[in-house]
Amino acid sequence: MKEIISMKLKTLILTIALILGVFTNISAQPGAVKKAADAAFTLTTFKADGSILATSNGVCITTDGIAISPWKPFVGAEKAVIIDAKGQRHEVECLLGANDIYDIVKFQVTGKTVAAPLATVVAAGEEAWVTPILKSGNAERADVSSVEKFMDKYNYAILKSSATDKLNGAPVVNSKGQVVGLFNISGDLQSATDVNYAKDFVLKGLSQNDVTLRQSGIRIGLPNTTEEAVVALMLSSEKPTNVHEAVVNEFITKFPQTNDGYYALANIQIAKGEMANADKTMQTAIGKVTAKDEAHYNYARLIYRFVVTHETDEKTKSLGWTLDKALDEIKKAQSTKSNDAYRHLQAQITFAKGDYTKAYEEFEALTKTKFNNPELYLEMAQSRQHLGANDQEILDLLNKSIEMCDTPYVSTSAPYFYTRGQQLEKMGEYRKAVQDYYTYEYFNQGRLGAAFYYMREQCEIKGRMWQQALQDILIASRLEPKEALYPTEAGSLLLRLNKIDAAISAAQQALQLDAASPDAYLILGIAQCESKQKEEGLKNIQKAKELGNTQADTFLQKYK
Repeated sequence: MKEIISMKLKTLILTIALILGVFTNISAQPGAVKKAADAAFTLTTFKADGSILATSNGVCITTDGIAISPWKPFVGAEKAVIIDAKGQRHEVECLLGANDIYDIVKFQVTGKTVAAPLATVVAAGEEAWVTPILKSGNAERADVSSVEKFMDKYNYAILKSSATDKLNGAPVVNSKGQVVGLFNISGDLQSATDVNYAKDFVLKGLSQNDVTLRQSGIRIGLPNTTEEAVVALMLSSEKPTNVHEAVVNEFITKFPQTNDGYYALANIQIAKGEMANADKTMQTAIGKVTAKDEAHYNYARLIYRFVVTHETDEKTKSLGWTLDKALDEIKKAQSTKSNDAYRHLQAQITFAKGDYTKAYEEFEALTKTKFNNPELYLEMAQSRQHLGANDQEILDLLNKSIEMCDTPYVSTSAPYFYTRGQQLEKMGEYRKAVQDYYTYEYFNQGRLGAAFYYMREQCEIKGRMWQQALQDILIASRLEPKEALYPTEAGSLLLRLNKIDAAISAAQQALQLDAASPDAYLILGIAQCESKQKEEGLKNIQKAKELGNTQADTFLQKYK
């Protein structure tokens, strides 16, 4: 009986001890800790298909939606949201900096948020609590065992607590309600990485190409200075349209008096066929921006580039988008502020209007200014060509355009080599022309289509450069395998080089693509006759004649 009473007493004492322990833990939490928990949130990231990628925790550090959390959940994410302590949902708008080594990210969310203060001093032996969203009113006690410094000024605290990895990313808060860092558990190691480190992340223009941030599909935010933001805006144009458009809209919101955002948005709208919206955007720019001359210049070049590359339709007519309107806008820019770039656009519009004499004079005048550049000599050559200048005069101007290019040559020089190559080919200087075409190809590796290689092959044939011609027509066939012209041309060239079997094969390939090709039948028939398949060859030459080939009769007479 005494043993039973003793056991009951021990059980009661143990239960009381546990209750007191819990009570002690609850009572030991200062009110400031619970208040800091109002800034905590849960994070969910999503894949492109909308499925959940990862979940974590984090903390807001400003009232306008700047938040900090672990970085890993964002890798591969296309979208993310946070749920705050009040149960409110906030979309993640953009990333503001990240470090994959310390597994921490700063980002912007929509709406107003509760902010937690940050600790600047952390000491070993200090009491702290892992503080996620407190549904039960409790936080996990976490004692600071030791503190290490990283990057000379940030704190990395080693913790001791009973928290689990489900609390990763939750703020670790001291007794003053200040955030010591983000909780992390890895194996037996528990730690808190200083949130001040992420708070100090600063975006630059080149952050758009940051290797770490580009691991996520969520867009990268804009820097806070106009100069850096313009760089970011330009780099964002290489990203998916929806990301670029979001960056453009942020730029306009952030820098409403700067032209670049409006011009970028108008170009997006034109690409979508939203001409009226593009016109409205440029009108808005003229009304809001500080540099009115630049706004008129952008409006003028937008109209000019559209008019010279598109056929006039009802949309452009209703907007009044004409070369005359573009000219009027560039004159407004010039009257507001003199600028050689504006003079150049005015000369280009004059050229497009067909006044080649005046355009030439304006281009030539600009060569005597600091604006002097290779493009001017190309445009002068084009003007003189329209005015009936001789080939040598045009070539001299094209030579000058290349002389003006920076050396060593870079990709911006490519158009000048291409244009001079065309002029040299026209003048019968085929081998020199091919050299320019090879230079052009060098600067456009991987970006040229079958038409270019076919064009160069034709020039190489004129220059009796047989091996190069054969190589180029085979490249054209590979780039556009469904086009019968290229194997037909290859067959013709192979026949000329007396590669009879290869010519037969190329002609047969062409006929598989186009069974009604008279040229392919002629090449096949000739090659077969040359390879002692006369009966079959004559049939194919006859087929070529029936399909309208005018040379077929000559070869029918030859092989009969």
